[in-house]
Amino acid sequence: MYLTASKLNAEAFSPYGEVVEHRGQAVRNTLSNPFSSAGPDMAWGFSVNLLSRQALDRIRVRTLERHPYSAQTFIPLVPSRHVVVVGLSDHAGKLSIPTLRAFITNGRQGISYKTAVWHFAFTAIDSDSEVAVILGKTGRDDDTEYTELDKDALIVPDRQES
Repeated sequence: MYLTASKLNAEAFSPYGEVVEHRGQAVRNTLSNPFSSAGPDMAWGFSVNLLSRQALDRIRVRTLERHPYSAQTFIPLVPSRHVVVVGLSDHAGKLSIPTLRAFITNGRQGISYKTAVWHFAFTAIDSDSEVAVILGKTGRDDDTEYTELDKDALIVPDRQES
């Protein structure tokens, strides 16, 4: 299976979450997604992760995860494009393969996945990268679920957008 990675934009990404970037002329653009699942039993984690660069033509997507109780946000701290792979759940909560999409950030964009959106690792492709990550946790050790594709999905760039 091949996933064609298109340029990340707010409209195309909206079923899966929000793009973290400044848009338009407003002094402040407020995101609604990152803390939308805040509840009395939610503790917020904030970390900085180091990501090793991966060659775009070698990225193999097999395992995806989702967080059933919290959005997850990635904010790049250094300029580097990243690959974002997302998918929605079917009526039974399983990954719906037809909803799988791949995007490439412009080097300055972050993302905030909606609660329970399936996603592959936020992957740096230009250089090693550092990202700030925000994720709520319930403390019940049930904050992350995983699923496996039957076979690897390979990422290919959308040549029309290159």
